[in-house]
Amino acid sequence: MSQYTPTSPSVPSPPEPETPSSWMPAPPGQPAPRRRRTGLIAGSIVAVLALGVAAFALVSTQGGESANAKPLALSFSQGQTETYAIHMTMDGQMSSELFGQMPLQMDMSQVQTWTVRSIDGDGVATIEVTTSELSGVVNNAPLPATAVPPIEIEVAPDGRVISAGGLALGGAGQTQGFGFPGSSQLTPILPDEGDRVAPGDSWEKEFSQEFPFGEGTIEYTASSTYQRNEDVNGRQAAVIVTELTVPMDFTLRFDELISALGEDALAGAGSAEIGAIRDATVSYGGQGEFSQTSYVDLDAKQMLRTTGAGDFEISMTFEGIPGFSGGIDFSGSFTQSVERR
Repeated sequence: MSQYTPTSPSVPSPPEPETPSSWMPAPPGQPAPRRRRTGLIAGSIVAVLALGVAAFALVSTQGGESANAKPLALSFSQGQTETYAIHMTMDGQMSSELFGQMPLQMDMSQVQTWTVRSIDGDGVATIEVTTSELSGVVNNAPLPATAVPPIEIEVAPDGRVISAGGLALGGAGQTQGFGFPGSSQLTPILPDEGDRVAPGDSWEKEFSQEFPFGEGTIEYTASSTYQRNEDVNGRQAAVIVTELTVPMDFTLRFDELISALGEDALAGAGSAEIGAIRDATVSYGGQGEFSQTSYVDLDAKQMLRTTGAGDFEISMTFEGIPGFSGGIDFSGSFTQSVERR
């Protein structure tokens, strides 16, 4: 497996929107829907496109330099604090019989501080994630200046993000509603703790996670290769390249999403609009594929850097939204990078 180095997608300039809530025009012969409500529908759709990662099963293939093999895992200590700069982009297209085609293009940056609050007997760390310096644009409109509350995530020594507080790190709580399933897996996917590996070794993991806002599960398949060692700012790092596939088959209940996010997280929506969609559901299908390259400090056992990029095709079928029924197709590409400060 060769190293995959993502590049930012070429993003055509979309037409200048009047406001983010005016992206969905009414079809011919029908009255125009309320702008705020259609904006809420669009924001709510994408708000759930970033989810967490759960348990893995490992199949390890030893093919490297056995004399240099050593355990490769992340290490945590209570009270430990790390700061990461995160950059995410998305170049997507949404289409529906209701509004035709609509671009969804995002460029977002933020700083996250990770503080280890506790560690269980299996070495899984509960980490409080706080966000600062959040900035970016969606369809040329600035992200809303909404406070981002802290969330708790759980990270295992092999890098699995077991829980993301019901939301992914690229989800509604972190990016004001824009993200992609799988983007919570910012940490590298490593072999089982204690397994000795060397450059050239590969391993595979399959895992699933219950969808926290409705019904169904998220399934992941990951293939990783320990490519080489490399110097990163004076630290000797293992370079891990992982290819992930994320099929989607789950149903979102808006009442559960609103309860988890809080009404304040749905920027620009009033109580009437929120009440109108509270009983709605949306069923998801499709698949995403992305590649991730991670750099792990061999001595300190810490993530130093991660880059990733991928493509996705998602179908969404809605029920219970006043003035709208049917489906929306959402496809595109995305990139993300994480750099330890």
